[in-house]
Amino acid sequence: MKKKTEDDLKIECIRLQDELYITEKQPFMPNIYDFPDVYDAVLRAPIEQIQVEVNSIQRLLTEQDITKGSILELACGTCGHGTLLAQAGFSVTSIDKNPNMLESAQRRIETAGVKIELIQANVVDFNLGVGGFDCAIFMAETFPIITAYEDIKNHFQCVRRHLKPGGLYIIDMDAQGRIRAANETGIWGEKTVQLDNGYVEVWHEDFPGDWVEGINRLVMRCRIHSNDSVYETTDDWSIRYYSPWLLSLLVRTLEGWTLKGFFSRRDLSQDIEEETHYFTVLEKAS
Repeated sequence: MKKKTEDDLKIECIRLQDELYITEKQPFMPNIYDFPDVYDAVLRAPIEQIQVEVNSIQRLLTEQDITKGSILELACGTCGHGTLLAQAGFSVTSIDKNPNMLESAQRRIETAGVKIELIQANVVDFNLGVGGFDCAIFMAETFPIITAYEDIKNHFQCVRRHLKPGGLYIIDMDAQGRIRAANETGIWGEKTVQLDNGYVEVWHEDFPGDWVEGINRLVMRCRIHSNDSVYETTDDWSIRYYSPWLLSLLVRTLEGWTLKGFFSRRDLSQDIEEETHYFTVLEKAS
């Protein structure tokens, strides 16, 4: 038998409270996005919240005299926002880099009886070969995991290329109340979530961040009990922390964008001090 090399094997150390588990994994450690049903149960916002956000998106577009336009949904996951927007009469194209999520999104779309074009693509660098979208949306507070400035810059260039002049870009931002000092660590958010065919244990772990780079590190671990099998996933996220002021400075460094403002995702109020999430809204300059 051929001896395994370091490239054939990945050792993942999983620490849960004061116990240490050493688990031998295949070269690619699964993450929650490989299990769309678990993602929906653990991370996807309640449908009521998604509907509120979709209503706010529609209001922003109505203010631009757009009621049945075209929307590009970025990092769509299982297409919660895109499905509701398609049901409201918009033409929706949704992209995500994970094929499992897109397969689940396709099932959701078919169940809803709507048409959405699904494309596998990376939000940092994509070219769909088409343009002229009225609006692009980046929901689920995912934008801050793009941490390198060159990737951020390239992302905005890609989005801009796909929008028509005056098109809106709506980004859902987390107010990031869990920003930690660089030397703080801790386990939090431990819970058990029921699944149709089992349950999943979930916990989060903060690790020292990089205050010089303005980046936090968060790891989410899941232990999935499905039928008679147990699967473990690890999602290790570097997260750039933002305030509206820092976002304003970022937009000034990007060519071809105008910042329209920061709004409550619930009612579009610009008083966002107490909001846990808010919309950052940009417009493609002519």
